Amino acid sequence: MLVFTYMICFSAFSQITLLEKYPFQNKEEVIYDAIYKWGLIELRAGIVVFRVDSIQENGESIYHFTSTGNTKEKYDWIFKIRDTFQSKVRVDNFRPLYYQRNTLERSYSVFNETFFQEDEGLIMMHLENNEDGFKQVSLPYQDDVLDLQTAVYFARLLNFEDARMGDGYEFNIIIDGQPYTIPIRYEGKETVFLAKDRQYSCYRISTQVIEGTIFKSGQTIKVWVSDDGRQIPVKVEAPIIIGEVKAELVEIR
Repeated sequence: MLVFTYMICFSAFSQITLLEKYPFQNKEEVIYDAIYKWGLIELRAGIVVFRVDSIQENGESIYHFTSTGNTKEKYDWIFKIRDTFQSKVRVDNFRPLYYQRNTLERSYSVFNETFFQEDEGLIMMHLENNEDGFKQVSLPYQDDVLDLQTAVYFARLLNFEDARMGDGYEFNIIIDGQPYTIPIRYEGKETVFLAKDRQYSCYRISTQVIEGTIFKSGQTIKVWVSDDGRQIPVKVEAPIIIGEVKAELVEIR
């Protein structure tokens, strides 16, 4: 569920700059409706919550990012989801320290941990699911490699103010032990209309899904982020194996 709130090929990459300051702050909480659409059927079937906490660990200032995605109990019979992701990132350079995925999607359960050990020159991963059991994987440390959740927040650092249609940026991401290079493409500005007569002026970007339990490879995700300096995702649309999933902003705390 949360993967879709994180491509089509294009020729220009790394043309988008970064903001000069972080667009989020301590205790920020952003809540979304998760919507399943299939033909004429549209169900607000779940809730997704992203939260930021500023903490201190070993004398360092750390961002602790937490996100949860759950289907509502009355829709569990369709596709039960109970997902929790956590990551810790250094505030000064936005390099990840730790990442955890603890998810249940229908009957498939996963508990993965990633330790970014800069001093040892390793990225160490403990990967476990109820089909394949436990395994340990390591990769050489690279300071530009992000975990999936940190990449979501890093994407909010991209500065689209002067971007032109087709400009892009590339991320190096580890997902379930596998490295990927994920491009983002800028597709212009649009006004997004949501329920209760809410509207937002947004930048529209696109990215590509990573094949998994509910996604097919090669499909494009569309994301609309607010152009108010906070870069908050307002709406997300992603095709899945059957139908489409969407996320729509409900509340910012």
